[in-house]
Amino acid sequence: MDYPLVTVIIPTYNYAQFILEAINSIFNQTYPTRKIEIIIVDDGSTDSTKEVLSALINNGKISYYYQQNKGKASATNLGIQKCSGKYIFNLDADDYFFNDKISKTVNVFESDNDIVHVATPTYAFNDERKVLTRYEKLPALILGRPLDGNWLLNYFYTNNILYGGGSTYTARASVLKKIDIPAGVDMYTDEFLILAVLPYGKSYFMEEPLSIYRNHDANYSRSWVLTNEKRIIKEHRLAQSAATILDYLQKNNFDEKLIKIYKIKNLNRALAFKECLGDKKLSDIFNYASEVFFNLKPGIIIIRKYKVLNRLIPTHALKALKGINFVLRFLRH
Repeated sequence: MDYPLVTVIIPTYNYAQFILEAINSIFNQTYPTRKIEIIIVDDGSTDSTKEVLSALINNGKISYYYQQNKGKASATNLGIQKCSGKYIFNLDADDYFFNDKISKTVNVFESDNDIVHVATPTYAFNDERKVLTRYEKLPALILGRPLDGNWLLNYFYTNNILYGGGSTYTARASVLKKIDIPAGVDMYTDEFLILAVLPYGKSYFMEEPLSIYRNHDANYSRSWVLTNEKRIIKEHRLAQSAATILDYLQKNNFDEKLIKIYKIKNLNRALAFKECLGDKKLSDIFNYASEVFFNLKPGIIIIRKYKVLNRLIPTHALKALKGINFVLRFLRH
């Protein structure tokens, strides 16, 4: 086999305790190490990240770039522009690869020049208990065959699901380098990378999990460990990220159906932020309903999948329902 050079990009922020495990999972690949370029983009870490990596930096085993904190989107974009590989692997600094991840992924890419995105399911690793807890169950109809990227986007967004991002994501560099990632996509960087690359060709999902997603208390996705102040900040960032992606879709002439669905997602995020603030008014509900039902006019499937009717519930009633649901879950356990 003629082994093409590949690049693994690791954007990181204050993950000194995990990043060596991520890097070692690359060194332990069955793919030739000399054909793997590792790029670390440090997004303004204030912990010991650079000290932990110093030996690898000094002996040239990794390329290390430091920037002031600008967010994952900016860090990922920098890594893409710096890379030299034919294929770009994303690896979050708190995750890691199985040792045949790269070789199996490259084999898929090399089998079809029209494939621009390759992904897999992922295992979840509970960092507190040090055990693998589960692996992602992907829909059978997307596994093991090339899929038209536009068809796949329509399937994902019609059903309000999304797979193939994070540390499962790999893209053809010649395509990904054409795309400038807006810094404002922020919390939705993984989603943006899928959205932006799929219109350029085919996607392929392998059936077996080839990476590990680590669950730990520093995961920003774990809302239940956040203080109320941090939860508000998170919801605000999510709302801004959704608005940025919607703007990108509109400016780049994406499919009208997809744009319409994303407008609903954007409206949902804006209202969720108001709910988090306890500031959702009846006028907000009226304006939301007017936009969704009279302007966008989605079908019943989209209304159900995106829980449109939930957004019509006043804040005090929503809090009461959430409280009841929490009690029921507690009693079941």
